[in-house]
Amino acid sequence: MSDLDSAELYTKSPYREAFSIVDRYVEDLESGIESGQRIELNVEKIENVLLIGIGGSGIICDIAAQLLRNAGINAEVTRNYKVKPGSWDLAIAVSHSGNTAETLEPVLDLIEKRIKCVFITSNGILEELGKKFKIPTAFIRGDVPPRYGFPNMLGAALGVIRKLNLMSLNIDFQKLRSFQSRIRENVKTDENPAKKLALKIAETSLPIIYVYDEVRNIGYRLKCQLNENAKIYCGFAEIPEALHNEIEGLPPNSLIILPRSSKESWEISKTIETLIKYLGEERCLSLRVESKEGFQEDLEFFLLVDYASLYLSILRKVDPLILPKVGKLRSLNKAYEDVLRRAREKLGEA
Repeated sequence: MSDLDSAELYTKSPYREAFSIVDRYVEDLESGIESGQRIELNVEKIENVLLIGIGGSGIICDIAAQLLRNAGINAEVTRNYKVKPGSWDLAIAVSHSGNTAETLEPVLDLIEKRIKCVFITSNGILEELGKKFKIPTAFIRGDVPPRYGFPNMLGAALGVIRKLNLMSLNIDFQKLRSFQSRIRENVKTDENPAKKLALKIAETSLPIIYVYDEVRNIGYRLKCQLNENAKIYCGFAEIPEALHNEIEGLPPNSLIILPRSSKESWEISKTIETLIKYLGEERCLSLRVESKEGFQEDLEFFLLVDYASLYLSILRKVDPLILPKVGKLRSLNKAYEDVLRRAREKLGEA
């Protein structure tokens, strides 16, 4: 029995609270979709969409943008204080708290330019701006840390996309629940791919995730969850680009983690096979999930990496719920104060 197979572990705080949230993953995804589909917005034609978000909310924007591009819609993501240049038919702003400065600043600009917007938030200034300027808002749960709100926010974004008829998307929730049941706390390590992944990462001092287009969002979610939940530094690079530069400085103690998609091209497959042969199988870890069906595969991956990061937090004996350094840095950043002040001034206008 591994350290992760002790039932007592999951009754202790903060792990009890963290797993109780992630265990509601599928339910939160479903309720998010319902919330997104309740918005009301009239737009004659949507060809260019701007998505705004950062951190856990920014990953939602990345996923939505990729889905929209696959449907033939031009979609871009901004992660800073400025609106990307373009003729935007619609902007979707995602902020879990509703008080994210990097999201509020471009939103104020978009309101000024009278660009059609949709908000996804739990409350905060973004909700107030939505009420004041009659901007459709999909509400998500605000009683969890932002990264734990991932399935609810993702569902809301999917619901908005569906409601606006931008694309169709089928999700088999029963299959998703079945997959989740095989990576939960009560499943022993020998049969639990999420626990196996956590144990493998725990053996190295430097995990590095290599991705390509089809798995970029999956790999980035894994990176962020390892950073925030397990408090471990994690490298991140894209192939084949990384094999033309980064590999020269690759530390000998690193573990290369390779999410693998059923949509992987033969060129990428050959490249990864060559990399594994060159570095040795002990230094490379390929990740796959059961589903091979489009976005269903992505959803299983997101579940896998979220659970793995929590298991790793247990192995590292760290609190997966708090972010003391992120919070401290935010409190010291005077740009945040200035943006929030301008947003409140906007709310106070006649």
